[in-house]
Amino acid sequence: MSGSNDSCQNTSAVSSLSDVSSLFQTPKKYEELNVIGTGAYGTVYKARDLHNGGQVVAMKKVKVPITEDGIPLSTLREIALLRQLEAYRHPNIVRLLDVCHGGPSVDRDQQLVLFLVFEHVEQDLESFLKRAPGPLSENRIQSMSHDILSGIDFLHSHRIVHRDLKPHNLLVTSSGRVKLADFGLAKTYDTEMKLTSVVVTLWYRPPEVL
Repeated sequence: MSGSNDSCQNTSAVSSLSDVSSLFQTPKKYEELNVIGTGAYGTVYKARDLHNGGQVVAMKKVKVPITEDGIPLSTLREIALLRQLEAYRHPNIVRLLDVCHGGPSVDRDQQLVLFLVFEHVEQDLESFLKRAPGPLSENRIQSMSHDILSGIDFLHSHRIVHRDLKPHNLLVTSSGRVKLADFGLAKTYDTEMKLTSVVVTLWYRPPEVL
């Protein structure tokens, strides 16, 4: 996508609405097709990139509260982290293609609407398993497990923990490749950081941290 990389090089330095307006594209180049899913962190739409031959993409719409200090660091962290991952183009990490904002001003609730545009992947792991005609073969299980572990290993090698791995956040392409997605809770870490267990969707937490 032309211009999207240059528009986000300084994402980690963004602190105000005016900063955002100067960095992010507006979503006029995208046409929403239908809703893919809705979660705690926003709604995901299937959309078409009108400036790139009608390429189908997944567009995550999130409302970000604007405080006296500007945009929350957690939001900036997610965008910066996704940009960092995109530079490597790992085959088992969903690609971030663009970042847009919904317009030059916030809404009545002092929230900025952001759009994170990702490559479109056909289904998540839960949907894939429900549609499977029968039990998966041993080779398929090994292949998909390898994809998941490869993505996790890549993240950990760059000191990133996902913190919310579950079937909804594991996407399966038409060729059967698994990609890790949804880095809203992901975090970089170092050896001095104090770790906690108060993350991950409740029903997917290991028993030892409940």
